[in-house]
Amino acid sequence: MGDEVHQGEEPQARAPQAGKDAGAGTAASVRVAVAIACALFSFLATNGSIYPGLVAIDPWVREWATLFGVVVLMALVAVARYCPCCLRPRLFNGVALGAVGGYLVLGSLGFRWASPGLLLTGSLLDSLAEAWLFVLAYVAFAQLETARRPVVAMGACLGAYLLQPWASVLAPTAAVAANAVCFAVLFLCVRPLVARPLREAQRSEPQAEMAVANPQSFLPANHLLFVTIFVFSVAQGLVIALPGPFNDAPALPVAFIPLAVILVVYLARRRMPNADGLFALCALLIIAGMFLQPSDRLVSGGVASASNTLIDAGASCFNLLLVLLVGSIAGRNRVTALPTAALMLALYWSGVGAGAVLGNSAMALLGWTEEALVWTSFASAMVFVTFCFLVLKNVSFAETIGAIRAPEPAVVAVKPQEEGVASDGPESASVSARCDAVAAAFGLTPRESEVFALLAQGRTVGVIREKLVISLNTARFHTKNIYAKLGVHSQQELIDVVEASGSASTS
Repeated sequence: MGDEVHQGEEPQARAPQAGKDAGAGTAASVRVAVAIACALFSFLATNGSIYPGLVAIDPWVREWATLFGVVVLMALVAVARYCPCCLRPRLFNGVALGAVGGYLVLGSLGFRWASPGLLLTGSLLDSLAEAWLFVLAYVAFAQLETARRPVVAMGACLGAYLLQPWASVLAPTAAVAANAVCFAVLFLCVRPLVARPLREAQRSEPQAEMAVANPQSFLPANHLLFVTIFVFSVAQGLVIALPGPFNDAPALPVAFIPLAVILVVYLARRRMPNADGLFALCALLIIAGMFLQPSDRLVSGGVASASNTLIDAGASCFNLLLVLLVGSIAGRNRVTALPTAALMLALYWSGVGAGAVLGNSAMALLGWTEEALVWTSFASAMVFVTFCFLVLKNVSFAETIGAIRAPEPAVVAVKPQEEGVASDGPESASVSARCDAVAAAFGLTPRESEVFALLAQGRTVGVIREKLVISLNTARFHTKNIYAKLGVHSQQELIDVVEASGSASTS
């Protein structure tokens, strides 16, 4: 992240207040670090202990649980984008905590009695709680000062992966209990930190409408950054599923080493690698694991899996990347913290699930032979390499994040008119004349001129939709064309153009 650079100290004159702020900031940082570590540890325990136990009883339970978690996350994205008034933090908190209790009871009984029904219900409750609580952890992280985020993210990820060996050897029932404890600790840590941003998100305009007037403040869901997260997750799911019975050796518990190296480099240089460098490291580790899979037994002797070790290391760096991406994007536009976190988690979970399904399907189709493993691993690696070198060739995540602008806090209209007030006075005529002059000068169509006049008055997209009786997509289309013709990037810049035209005409 280009903006994740350690900041200098406050001036001496502000030392007492700075000391108080630093103390509060340190306490918040510790809380967030613990919350993220709990989230990652529960993720590792689920994949390392609970899911293998589920597969032994009913393999479809895992797939349904993953799908349900993705649906919950995408529902949160939709609420933030289109209907933020439906965001009910207290209700969602209560539902999540109730789901944790139900998951603890049903999951434990399901494993004890080997009951697919109880395990399915418990896993769905687990996915529901994970989706909301993990998003809260990311939202809390986005509230931290820029200078504190790198150490918090690296410390949390490093702590979770140091405990990975223990998470992998837990019995399924013990892992369920450990997850429930992690969820409770996570919630207690972040609750005081997310109350205010959640209230602000609830009271804000729909982000789909805000993005029309401030397109550079919001990344669309189909942006290449999000596509890349999904593709990488698919690759990770593929390499996990492909070996099947040919590679049952465990990974060496060294996934924390890349994180430790990154942390040491940061403490020495006070500078994080940017998003592009961190993604390149993740991709290299995953690609190496892909190419090593067919000869893994020969290389590691069946004692430990070299390919799985590389894959785990790549996954640890990727989790760090996700945390920092949410912090960097939301740091530039805090309104996007909740939907960005939910979208990234949804893409990650769905990508890993889709990759696992593709890997199992490909091997089942080819017959689960070592020759099939060789060709499938090679083909998967080449597709991923092609994506990295061709699709991402001229794309920079750091530049994309750096181009995000904070939305205008309040658009000042040229001469805002109150609803229902006559607008035939000389000042109104002057504003209208200015808008007509600008529209004519830049070649706006009649419909674009109508939208332009309302934008120049400071109208929101919601008001424009109602007054002109058009859809959001139509308003977005016209606004995009108007911005392109005027060479502006926000509603405030558009208003500035109209004001400048008035000043030029009077001079």
